[in-house]
Amino acid sequence: MRTVLLLSITILAQAYLTTAECPPTKGSIQNLLDEVNVPGAAIIVLNRDGILYEQAFGYHTPPISDSRRPIDTSQSIFMIASISKTFISVAAMQMVESNLLNLDTDINEYLSPLMKIIHPYHPNVTITTRHLLTHTAGIGPNWEEESKHYLSGDRFTQTNLGNVLNDYLSRKKGWLSIPPGNITLYSNVGTSLAAFIVERVSGMSYEQYVLEKILKPLGLNDKKASFRLKNFEDNKENLVDHYVHNASFLETFQQMGPQMNITQAGSSDWLYIPFFGLSIYPAGALHMSAHSLSIFFRSFLNNFPNLLRNSSTMNEMLYIFPQQDYMNISTTKFSLIWHWPLFEGRRLVGHDGSVPGITTSMMANEKRDLGVVILTNGDVTRSDSEAMQLRQTIRKLTTQMLDCYETNKISCAFIPFVLRHNCEQILAFFFA
Repeated sequence: MRTVLLLSITILAQAYLTTAECPPTKGSIQNLLDEVNVPGAAIIVLNRDGILYEQAFGYHTPPISDSRRPIDTSQSIFMIASISKTFISVAAMQMVESNLLNLDTDINEYLSPLMKIIHPYHPNVTITTRHLLTHTAGIGPNWEEESKHYLSGDRFTQTNLGNVLNDYLSRKKGWLSIPPGNITLYSNVGTSLAAFIVERVSGMSYEQYVLEKILKPLGLNDKKASFRLKNFEDNKENLVDHYVHNASFLETFQQMGPQMNITQAGSSDWLYIPFFGLSIYPAGALHMSAHSLSIFFRSFLNNFPNLLRNSSTMNEMLYIFPQQDYMNISTTKFSLIWHWPLFEGRRLVGHDGSVPGITTSMMANEKRDLGVVILTNGDVTRSDSEAMQLRQTIRKLTTQMLDCYETNKISCAFIPFVLRHNCEQILAFFFA
């Protein structure tokens, strides 16, 4: 009876896979992107050995002119937004392996005498680098100040990372009332402070450190991946443009970031955002193609053999300490920078990101033997229904690709809906 039922489920799953198309056709994915006004995207599925799927969709710009450059997975350069933070994690752990950084030491030992960071509500509680990397330092949002971190072009190079961070953290408004510990609240400033600590203990700028110690060992130079736009000057036509759909947001964007010079694209319903950087650049301003990012991500699936020396380092990087989300607004757990979100009941690991005009995702399954990179020039910073739908679309594509390429697995995602009740328990019974 058990064998017969399993065979029936297998046949149904295979039949549904045929109907659902595995992997999804280029046309069906393009339709999903069109529905949420994403001009272009690059999608790569990879395992520990190489790339399993690589496809480009759409264009660098929305349909506002007849001259549009198609997206190319190897050539099109995206700002990868907060995926940039995963490089901070690798850099910090390299410092740990070199005995230059202790994650549980007071951060002021590394910052002194340049600055001293104290939690204004809990001045006697030590802040550690581990707190910064796990978003548990008690640093809070200050949207007025954070909007100033966006700077046009490469103007971020005219600022000093330490000064920017010190200015933000010297304001009481930039802190939560809770002490450093186990309450998580995502912080661009906190992770950038961790990058600044890498800068302090390594003796070189964080930008230079990433190039020398992470990108070059992976075979990537500053023409392939960089925080600076000027490094793509020779092929700037490959930089993916930033646009936001819905011109009614123009006044809001201009008020939030007048220094970004956002304008309406002619008489269209699109807003144009000139290329920009971040004064807290480690948190989100790295630029690269989907293919270049897949090289970094495949190294992650293989425990960073070219970047880290000890397997215990990777275990520490990915360990999830007991934690509670601030105000219980998210089910995502954090290890050292890396996210562990729940997608449709399954735990993944990776990071996503968004800046005006760009939305990105880099997620692996829990076993870390399969990953999906999705880079788009769609926008979720408006936080409206269309933005929410785009987030859901990226999650849907991620789980579809994982389900499609995971080997030796009958996935509940591809079982007809009426048979999904207790599906995981049923499959666990048969494969136990």
